[in-house]
Amino acid sequence: MDEPSAGGGGGEAGAPPVPNGEGGADAGKDTLDEYVDPGCPDVEPITDFQCDPYDQSSGFCAPGEGCFIFVQYPSEPCGQEIYGAFCAPAGPGGQGDPCGGGGECGAGFACVVTGSGTQCVQLCELSGDDHCSPGLVCEPIDVAGMGGCL
Repeated sequence: MDEPSAGGGGGEAGAPPVPNGEGGADAGKDTLDEYVDPGCPDVEPITDFQCDPYDQSSGFCAPGEGCFIFVQYPSEPCGQEIYGAFCAPAGPGGQGDPCGGGGECGAGFACVVTGSGTQCVQLCELSGDDHCSPGLVCEPIDVAGMGGCL
């Protein structure tokens, strides 16, 4: 049987070891205790889809362009998010290629922060046949109702 390595403190599974090797004391007040709900009403998000991100050949975008999704977050506490899609020049990035924002991914892909870094992921529909490559699963991404093959 393997012996546990020396050093570091205990803790619950998934908790980082305590640097000084002594048991951990409470780190203080839970930040969730400080959250105050601003009392925003439940409203549907605003949408602005100028093209169909699932159908790159729909004719909405010019040759060499792709239909790319976006989310615009509100600047005020109870503001509404805007979800949409627009036409822009398509980049060279495919599934799993690193990206840093707009213009790097190809048509039908989105630049998404993943557990493996920020990369291009193929868009997919969350219900029905997702058309993801073997080993990938369609997971929700920032734009409500849209998925990416992860």
